[in-house]
Amino acid sequence: MREEVIRKLSEISDEEREILGGEGVDMTLYNRAGGTVLEPGEILKSGHLFGIRTHTRFAPFPRHSHTYVEMVYEVTGSTRHIIDGTEKLELKSGSLLLLGRGVEHEIMPAGAGDIAVNFILVPAFFDSAAMSIGGANALSVFLKSNLRQGDSDGAYLVFDVSGDPAIENLLENMVILELEGADFQRQELQRGTLELLMHHLSTRAEKLLISGRRDREQAIVLWALGRIEGDVQCTLSELARERDLTPSTLTRMLKRRTGCSFTELLHTARFNRAVALLTETDLTVADIAFNVGYENTAFFYRRFEEKFGCTPGEYREKERAQAQ
Repeated sequence: MREEVIRKLSEISDEEREILGGEGVDMTLYNRAGGTVLEPGEILKSGHLFGIRTHTRFAPFPRHSHTYVEMVYEVTGSTRHIIDGTEKLELKSGSLLLLGRGVEHEIMPAGAGDIAVNFILVPAFFDSAAMSIGGANALSVFLKSNLRQGDSDGAYLVFDVSGDPAIENLLENMVILELEGADFQRQELQRGTLELLMHHLSTRAEKLLISGRRDREQAIVLWALGRIEGDVQCTLSELARERDLTPSTLTRMLKRRTGCSFTELLHTARFNRAVALLTETDLTVADIAFNVGYENTAFFYRRFEEKFGCTPGEYREKERAQAQ
C-alpha cells in the first residue's frame, strides 16, 4: 500500500486519543447500549451497506460478535486475535481475515505501527459477488452461508495476500475510495471492486486457515475445499483419512454442501490454478498441465477447451491483450 495511504491510516483517531488519555474502548460507539454484539447501524453512515475503518489501537478490543461480515486486512505490523475464546490467531502484514456473522472475537492491544483496516460488509452489499463466484470453493460457501437468514455457521477464513499485486491493488483502491468520501458513486465503485476481489480470492490457494464453529459438517467441507484449492494433487482418500472419515462419507458431505462431487471440485481447482499460471507466468502449457496434476497434456487441452471455449494458448493471448 502506498506510503501516503499508510500515513493517512496511521493518524490518531479521536477514539484513540481518549484511549491514550487512560480510557478503554467505548463499546457504546459500536452498540448504543454498550453491548457486545456490534451493529452496522452504529458504525456505518446512514443508508450505507459498506464501510471501512482502521482498527482501534493501544487497548484491547473486548470480546464481541457482529451481525455483519467483517473483513480485516493487516496493512503493516501485526495484530493478535482470539476467536471464540480459545483459538489464537496472529495476522501479519498481508493477512486477510474474513469473519462470519456471529463469530466471537477479541483483539489484543495494537501498537502505533500495527495498522489494520476493517471492512464492514452488510450481506446485501456483497450478495451479487457471492452468487456469481459459484458454489465449488470455500469462499463462496462461506459467503452464501452468511447471506442466509438466521444464524450463520460461525466460520472464518484467513488468506495470505502479501505479494499478490492484483489483490493488494484492489484492497488499496477500496480504502482510497473510502478516504475520498464514500458517496453513492464511490459506493458503486467499491461494490464492483469488492466483487473483483472475491473472484481473485476464490481462485487463490493462499488460504492459511479455515474453521467452522457451530456446524461440524460445514467445517469439514470448508476445510476440504481449502485443501483441494491448496493442493491440486490431493486425493479423496487422503482427505478422508485426515479427518477420520470414509471416502463415501466425505463425498456425501461435499455433494450436500456444494452440489459437486470431489472429482468435479478437484477439476475446478486445477483449472483455477491453470488459469492463474497462464496469465501470471511464462510456463509452457505442458508444464502447466503437469503442475496442476494432468500428466496427459492432450486430456488437459480437451478439458480446457470444453470449459473455456478456447485453447490454453488462445486464453493466454486474450488475457494478456486485455491487460495492455
